[in-house]
Amino acid sequence: MRNHIYITLVPFLPSVLAYPAKLLLNFATIPPTHDHEALVGEACFELVVSAVLVLLGGLFSGLTLGLMGLDELHLQVLAGASESSIEKQNARKVLKLMKDKGRHWVLVSLLLSNVVTNESLPIFLNGAVGGGIMAVLISTASIVVFGIIPQAVCVRYGLAIGAKCVPFVDALTWITAPLAYPIAKVLDHVLGGTSETHVYKKAQLKTFLQLHRTGAEPLLEQEVNILQGVLELGAKHVGTIMTPIEDVVKLSADAILDQDTLSKIISSGCSRIPVYEPHNPLAFIGFLLVKKYDYLLNRPIRDLQLSVLPEAPPSINCFQALEYFQTGRAHLLLVSKTPGIPGGALGIVTLEDIIEEIIAGEIVDETDRYVDNVHKITARRLTTARIMHGIVERSHFRHSSLDSYESTLADDDDVPVKHRLDELDELDELDEVDGSSASDSDSQPPSEHQIEGRSRLNSRPSKTYGTISL
Repeated sequence: MRNHIYITLVPFLPSVLAYPAKLLLNFATIPPTHDHEALVGEACFELVVSAVLVLLGGLFSGLTLGLMGLDELHLQVLAGASESSIEKQNARKVLKLMKDKGRHWVLVSLLLSNVVTNESLPIFLNGAVGGGIMAVLISTASIVVFGIIPQAVCVRYGLAIGAKCVPFVDALTWITAPLAYPIAKVLDHVLGGTSETHVYKKAQLKTFLQLHRTGAEPLLEQEVNILQGVLELGAKHVGTIMTPIEDVVKLSADAILDQDTLSKIISSGCSRIPVYEPHNPLAFIGFLLVKKYDYLLNRPIRDLQLSVLPEAPPSINCFQALEYFQTGRAHLLLVSKTPGIPGGALGIVTLEDIIEEIIAGEIVDETDRYVDNVHKITARRLTTARIMHGIVERSHFRHSSLDSYESTLADDDDVPVKHRLDELDELDELDEVDGSSASDSDSQPPSEHQIEGRSRLNSRPSKTYGTISL
């Protein structure tokens, strides 16, 4: 506050420093009379008015630059999401002024006031210094020098100063309304109104996000990629992200669901298998949800109840596909050049494909051989210290290798896979019970169910069981 007072007193300095010598000279050469005292009083009055005009001129020019330099979109962001309550309140004050009066009305009022102030200054200086070129030089120097300081301050603290001066500017608009309001309306008609808020286009938003990689609170690389991926999602078609039909894991309708089929499905790592008509691999009749069938029945796939496989042209955008997946009707979409007519299959799009486009990266699970099915980029599963911070992989406790699981099936064919999966589920249940009761294990002995299950599992030969996600 003290700094603002000092800045306010600065415009008085040229006038104060310019006239002491003149006043002393007048007192020394002219005998004191009543007319002389009136002349001195008038000169002092004109001096004060000149200083006030210099101050107002700087204030008007500073407010013009400061208020007009505030972007309305930025003000709306500050008014709604600023962490500072003072900044939020200041933004709301300035927004209200701009919406009630309009930017053109405020602009014209400030410019007219500044013009009147600057043109009046030489008149009052003429009486104070006796006219001539000296009045013009002093007024020009005062406007240039002491008009720069308020402008620089208002540019730096435009929002805070503008909010403090809102009542003053509001009163000024009404004072200058007879002249400023018609001019503002003409500007609105010629240049267009200022009621519409400028918003960024998608391409501008992506550049805007790039600029936020650095700064006081920079966005993470992954955050920028995800936000940009969301912005680009509506412009991408499913035909550009689909897995080609020749690379899709699929089954024929006359295939028998037996242990061999189960092994193939498990090795593929897929939970939904498209089913096609025999001898026509481009005509699909539905898809098989792996977790819902029992391979012990040894039945053909055509005899099972298949889930509906939705079809869509390759021209639909990824947002539409995502909205369809969100309905829960299916998480698999067949891209076809003839939707509804068999034989036009082009590829498959899954919910995982859409998520990969959103995060602008590939999701590689335990069974994926390639990062990208289209370009056949081999999955390397590399990690970094930042990614692994706080994450523990207990590989010595439970293996998740499908190869180990398949080798177990080959070494112990006499044990049905269905029973093997049941034992894995039972082992998981026992682990959950043990984990939930670890805190009070000293006071509560294990239950008979836990002892019986542990003894039965431990009595079997030592094998490595893989965790399988169906």
